[in-house]
Amino acid sequence: MIGIGVDIGGTFVKIVVLNENGTTVHTEKFETHSVKTAQQFIARIGQSVNEIKAKFAGQQLAVAVGAPGDVDNKQGILRYNPNLHFEDLVNDWPIAKMLYENTGIRPEVVNDASLAAWGVYEKDLQRKPCNVLVVTMGTGIGGGLIINRELYQGSHGSAGEIGHTKIDDVTTGPQCGCGAHGCLEAFVGTIGIKRRVRAAMEAFPHSELAKCVGDGDFKIAAVAEAAKKGCPAALKIWEDTGRYLGIGIANFALILDMDAVVLTGGVSGAAPYFMPALMKVLSDQQIKTPFQHLQVLVSKTPDIGGVGAALFALHQARHATTPCA
Repeated sequence: MIGIGVDIGGTFVKIVVLNENGTTVHTEKFETHSVKTAQQFIARIGQSVNEIKAKFAGQQLAVAVGAPGDVDNKQGILRYNPNLHFEDLVNDWPIAKMLYENTGIRPEVVNDASLAAWGVYEKDLQRKPCNVLVVTMGTGIGGGLIINRELYQGSHGSAGEIGHTKIDDVTTGPQCGCGAHGCLEAFVGTIGIKRRVRAAMEAFPHSELAKCVGDGDFKIAAVAEAAKKGCPAALKIWEDTGRYLGIGIANFALILDMDAVVLTGGVSGAAPYFMPALMKVLSDQQIKTPFQHLQVLVSKTPDIGGVGAALFALHQARHATTPCA
């Protein structure tokens, strides 16, 4: 059996192919907006799937697609996404139906952070903890949940949206990409971090942060580089990031009483600079039980979204389950 994982990102689509034993046998990627329409986009994914199908002719194939946004996992529909910009893209985009028409294979379509969570659970954690929250940290902040050793998607496929839980006033807080105010994502996603970086550069134009970042757009890694050099302005940005993220994780831990939280994505690479502030928030909680044995880790698996999608495709093919009605 061959598992094909498709991870749709705002910049790239990554495809990971695993064999029955979970070994990677093929990878590829292409720019998400290399085509203009949603129809062309699905056809481009379908082209890759059909090429993989020909390469592994005679073997059973299972496909899972990680879609960024609010997903109807029963119907394979992307209900809403603020970060894809195809000319004809509308809400309630029937990804599963369109991909089936292109390939003859009906895929699982799941929120991308949920599939990253499954990848973390299988690869990083070896299925050992019972209850896990995975936080994907990039332009957006996603969340995936493993509850009682199963991927939990909720009644309608929307579970785990930690990035859009509120940690500030819903009227006066910073605006998130989703349109709401006060979301965690508006503080610890790259857009929120960059907003604080620009403010710090105005206040400290001769700082190491300003030198590392430079003019125009910049990579978050530059802020980590400034922190590595001991820049107070950069260190303060990461301290604030850890504190905000800690508030969001604490809220989930109080509700779910998890065994582990695992961070993934580009921003998680700066964990050495924001982790102390995050852990302080957790240690300062008044209700201690959910935090006494909670592990906070950083995933070390590359392309975890695509890997998780492929692993989930294999899992579903072996153990077909029906979501709650």
